[in-house]
Amino acid sequence: MSTNRITVDPDNRIPFHNQVDTCVGTGRLGLALTEEYLKELAFVQEMIGFSYIRGHGLFSDDVSIYHEYEEDGEKKVEYNYTYIDRIFDSFLKLGIRPYLELGFMPESMASGTQTIFYWKGNTTPPRDYRLWTDMVTALLTHLLGRYGEEVLTWPIEVWNEPNLPGFWYQADMQEYFRLFKETF
Repeated sequence: MSTNRITVDPDNRIPFHNQVDTCVGTGRLGLALTEEYLKELAFVQEMIGFSYIRGHGLFSDDVSIYHEYEEDGEKKVEYNYTYIDRIFDSFLKLGIRPYLELGFMPESMASGTQTIFYWKGNTTPPRDYRLWTDMVTALLTHLLGRYGEEVLTWPIEVWNEPNLPGFWYQADMQEYFRLFKETF
């Protein structure tokens, strides 16, 4: 039986670059519509002072950005930024910038019914990639109009953990690559 021996030199120092104050993850963005959440976030921000916040569900139905309806027999699309503006205004008021995680899929845009979490974040690709890219483009255009050039400094992630079957339908790598390319 072989044993390995590790010797630790207590005088050897290596700098530690702690990134905890750069970005913090949160639950779904819809939580930031509640007073209790914002009070807790303000407390944590006061204690830590991080720069960015990354949350799930930017396009989930509870944030209510994407809507389809029929008018004169024709399918129409409407975007509503009321909730996301409230959320991002609250973050910015606390000195925190959004880290944009593009996901999950609005139910009416989804190609399937697979969801994750109790709040049912839809994890399937869009049934129509044009609808997806139009929604992403419209959101980014809106954010630039509302918050200015600062938005160009906000990190953007296309989906969350698409390598896991629970977060992306069947963890289909080729389909995710398509989503990434179309989004880019």
